[in-house]
Order: sequence, then C-alpha cells, then structure tokens
Amino acid sequence: MTMTQMNVRIDDKLKDDVDTVLREQGVSPSDVIRSLWRYIADRRQVPRLETTTEEQARKQRRMRRLTMIDASSGLIQEELLRAGVIDEDTNLLAGQTRQGIRADVYDQKLDDYLNMTRSV
Repeated sequence: MTMTQMNVRIDDKLKDDVDTVLREQGVSPSDVIRSLWRYIADRRQVPRLETTTEEQARKQRRMRRLTMIDASSGLIQEELLRAGVIDEDTNLLAGQTRQGIRADVYDQKLDDYLNMTRSV
C-alpha cells in the first residue's frame, strides 16, 4: 500500500492541547487521522462534530428540561400530598434516571394503546 503525506495548518495551542491528550492515551495524531479517514470512507459521510457552542446549547436545553421535570414533580407532589396519597418525606424522583422515566412512559403509552385496541 502506498502512503501519502498530508500537511495541515492548525492553531499551535490547539495542537499542543490535543497532542497532550493523545500522548496520555497512547495514540498518535496519524492514528486519529487514519481512523477519521477510514470512518468517512466506510460510511460515506463526515461524522457529526459538535462545536463548543452547540455542546453548551445542548447542555442548557438538558438543564432546562431537568428543571422543568423537577418543578413538575414538585407540583404533582403537592397535589398528591394534599390528596393524602403520599407523605411529606416522599421523593417522587428518588432513584430515577432519564432512561428509567422514558421507559416507564413508553410502557404506559403501550399499555394505553393495547387497552384501547382491546376495548374497540
């Protein structure tokens, strides 16, 4: 196999930062570039690369959602407490993960659908 040399212009600080990370992980810059080129050749597409701005926006959206979930659980908890269904020490989100909540909602939607089709 014939090899080609590539030259790339990159910010000095960025290169130094990445070189440090790669060295810590025992990977060479050439290994990373070859892997990227192989990925593009195999999939016929460039991988989705997230900019710092996009990453920060995604994190902010996630935090807003978590804040809304927390606020909603507070409102629900108040109503359940008022109705006498739970006591003040009950934490509705204790031990829950986003995946767990999503799975519970999915299961409930599936049950609703199955019950709806059975009753028709």
